[in-house]
Amino acid sequence: MSEFMLGQGLGHELEMAIGRTGGITADVQWLRTGSNFENVRLLARGEAELVLKPKPVVAGAIIIDPIVRVDRSIRPVYPDFLNQEYLKKSEFIALERLGPSEFDASRLRKWWHPKQKKGRVLGDVIHDVLVKKNLLSSCLGFADLLGIKAKGIEFFRQHFKGQAVFGWRSVVPNRDGYFLVPCLVERGGAVVQRWLWLGHGFGAAGPALRFAKLDLRSLET
Repeated sequence: MSEFMLGQGLGHELEMAIGRTGGITADVQWLRTGSNFENVRLLARGEAELVLKPKPVVAGAIIIDPIVRVDRSIRPVYPDFLNQEYLKKSEFIALERLGPSEFDASRLRKWWHPKQKKGRVLGDVIHDVLVKKNLLSSCLGFADLLGIKAKGIEFFRQHFKGQAVFGWRSVVPNRDGYFLVPCLVERGGAVVQRWLWLGHGFGAAGPALRFAKLDLRSLET
């Protein structure tokens, strides 16, 4: 028989923890039911993993689905001012096709250049680091940005308020040879898609967004 006893001090700590996280009596009753407590112990010992279910986001009375869907069998239409020959390169097309058919915007990971959080870093430098660290393939691309844009302004505000969303996987030169990166920003109450020159400085409001590890299961090679 177990000799475990919940002392007054430990009981108080448990009560405080439950109250701090918004717990109620029913949660304690759930914990003592079946194998629920054993499952929590496995999680504490690192023998189990917790998988969070995505929650729909409510904006007013509107339920916003956090999932962005991308049809990668169809190439996005690029603007005419880009170098069309570059867009035909097999290396670029292969990189362009990478990515899941759908992803949860709330689970995208943010990556900053070490100097980017406290200042501004040239886009060329950011892109070079992403390439050297083999992070580029997990970044968003132009097709992903178009998928996000199609979700509308309320979706964009919910997940990317105050940010610029970049598609680092789709860096392309224009006709003059200057490399540009696609991005999304909010302007005039709408989601606007732009192409920014890598010679500009990029600050903390523009992290590179990368697919969560779970979403990478459907990447093609």
